[in-house]
Amino acid sequence: MAAANAPITMKEVLTLPSIGINQQFITFTNVTMESDKYICVRETAPQNSVVIIDMNMPMQPLRRPITADSALMNPNSRILALKGTLTVSFHY
Repeated sequence: MAAANAPITMKEVLTLPSIGINQQFITFTNVTMESDKYICVRETAPQNSVVIIDMNMPMQPLRRPITADSALMNPNSRILALKGTLTVSFHY
């Protein structure tokens, strides 16, 4: 099949290291992309944070100090879904 007839076309828009994402966090467990609108990256060092990359403004990533097991942006609105574990401590 010729490339012109391919069902999917690929175009590199940016590389995550070019906007300050450390290579160690560019993994399937740390990066989510729900649509062509947003990319979320979980960072655990130097502090826990979630980086939200709006593909309309990819050179202006938004970092938030959040601890989560995974993060995903809603493709239609600016809502961030987080998955995490709840740690409960009881002191007697």
